This record gives sequence, structure tokens and C-alpha cells, in this order.
Amino acid sequence: MDFQIRRLFSNPIFIGTLTLMFGGLIVSLACGIIKSVYVAATTWFVIAYLLLLAFALVVAILTNTLTQYRLALLTMIGVGLSSNIGHIGYYINAASGPLQAMSAGLIFVEIMLFFWVLVLGSGPGTYLASLCGMDGEGKSAAAAQGVQLGDMSMKNINYRSTMGGVSGGARAPAVATNSTITDYYTSELSHSVMSAKQPETAAAVYKARALYAYDSNPDDPNEVSFAKDEVMYVIDDSGKWWQVKRDDGTVGIAPSNYLTRIA
Repeated sequence: MDFQIRRLFSNPIFIGTLTLMFGGLIVSLACGIIKSVYVAATTWFVIAYLLLLAFALVVAILTNTLTQYRLALLTMIGVGLSSNIGHIGYYINAASGPLQAMSAGLIFVEIMLFFWVLVLGSGPGTYLASLCGMDGEGKSAAAAQGVQLGDMSMKNINYRSTMGGVSGGARAPAVATNSTITDYYTSELSHSVMSAKQPETAAAVYKARALYAYDSNPDDPNEVSFAKDEVMYVIDDSGKWWQVKRDDGTVGIAPSNYLTRIA
């Protein structure tokens, strides 16, 4: 797994909600220890479960796997919400101050869990998903055209190579045949690539200006960096991530909310 600490600290939503969650759990744990005689055994289990859930969220963020494990995390959060709410109601009416403080800590945890239900339950393209960096499906769709083109070109080459071997009459020397096939299909591949590059400029629907500067994610080679007020060609404006072409010829994807149409 690729652990990167910056994924946690670069997003204020992540660091804010998890700080409140861990803070509430620490307060509840400390207050429960002070009045451990009055704390039920199931309460300790709930606190331990919520701590494990918080750590699971941290690991999913660090490994950039929130989208892949969103259903599992939602199930765990649902169990935590239903288990935690009963203990909040029990201790909030206690006559002891530490027990009331423990209930207050669990309330903070409950609120943060509700928020994470909204985050993980939001589909790709929604505001919360984009805000929390979970809109990867849109980026994948924007970059899929190039991958499909490469696959189709290779399939076409393999098909022609097979048909050439079947329909050939007399056998030529092995070296000469391999050389001929290699030269022919290398030329075909170059022609396919050159033909594929031409529509990029032709397909540009308009120009757009960058409202803000953007630094591409080093983990995603499909993204492009650009400066504020930079003008680019928009090749594909479907989805939340647009395919753009810079003046230096660089083609990649950029977040649509960073761009505005000018022509």
C-alpha cells in the first residue's frame, strides 16, 4: 500500500472531522476511567469499536482507498451510530459530571459519524465527493479515450498480422518475414498515432481561462498543472474533469471548477 501522510493533512475536511472524533473518544475514555465503577462493559466495547473505526478511516485516507472501501466503511459507521446513540442517552442524564462529559464526547463522535455518512454516501460528481477528493471516476473517464485508442490499435495490428500469416502463399525466409512485418506494422502504428493526435486540436470546443492556479497530483499522470489566468483549449468538457490542451502542447485533465469559458 502507498501510504502518504500529505493526503490527510492536505484536506481540512479530513483533519477537522478526525480531530474532533479522536478528541471526543479521548475525552470519553478519560472520563470513563475516572468513573469506571459506573461505566457498563458494553460502553468500553463501543469506545474501542469507535477507535478502530476512526483508525480505519485514517488508513483509507492515507492509502487513497476511500472510494474502494466506501460500502464497508458505511456499514461500520452504521453499526457505530446505532451502538453509540444508546450510551449517549444513558450517561447524559447521569448525576456525575465525568459521566456527563463522557456523554458529550460521544456526542461529538456521533456528529462526525453522521458527516462521514454524507461524505461516503455521496456519489461521484457530487459536491462533497469533489471536496473530499473522491471524484476519481470522473478523472478516469476523461482519460479513458486514449487508453481505448491504444487498445484498438494493438488489436488491429494483431488481427492484420494473423491474417497475413494465413493468407500468405509461399513461405519467405523467417528473418525477412519478421523484418517485413515489423516494418509494416510499425509504420501502421505510427500512422494510427499521428491520426489520433489530429482530432485534439480539431475537437477543441472553446478556450478557457484558469480562475486559480492548480498543481497536478503527482500520483495521477493524467492531470496537468497550470497558472492563474492561463488560457487553454478545452477538448472535452463532459464531467467534473475537463480534458484541456495548453499552449505548449501538453494535454491532460483539469478540474472544471478552476476554469471559465472565454471564447
